[in-house]
Amino acid sequence: MRTARITFRVASLLIGLVLIYPAYAQNSTTVNPAEAKTEIKKATNLDWQYLSPLQQAVLASLESDWSSFTNASKTKWLKVANRYPTMSSAEQERLQSRMAAWAKLPQKDRRLARDNYLSSLQFPPEQKAAAWQAYQQLSEEEKQKLAQQEQSRKKTGAVTSPAIQTRQPLNSSNASSSSATIK
Repeated sequence: MRTARITFRVASLLIGLVLIYPAYAQNSTTVNPAEAKTEIKKATNLDWQYLSPLQQAVLASLESDWSSFTNASKTKWLKVANRYPTMSSAEQERLQSRMAAWAKLPQKDRRLARDNYLSSLQFPPEQKAAAWQAYQQLSEEEKQKLAQQEQSRKKTGAVTSPAIQTRQPLNSSNASSSSATIK
């Protein structure tokens, strides 16, 4: 019985390796050294110091976070910076204010904004437009009430720790007398 189990496990392992190997072999390609150098050069060209003065000026509010961006994200921002001169002054101001606001956000809020954006993608544009239009038709009081409900809903789900209370020193008389004698 025991040898049958061992044989079964070995056979399962071999079958698994046979099934996985073609996918592994397909992905393992030889890298041409010239291509590798080009790839490294491309990655280096995305470093802040290699950006043009115009790109650096447009993306200045993102400079402190630039090194933490992925190459794909850097490329997207560079495309925005390259389009910047063709934008109207209103679009330029809007872009600058949004980049500055994003740069000021703590990581926690950025993560929340990304999550909210990704969750919004699950709704069709028509449904989002209808919900936005319905919201726009609400009175200011109804909007305030809705915002307060959302805030209270968020607060109820939060886990908080008890407040830290200050304590008196164990020997307050000794603490004051010892500090008085130290010179």
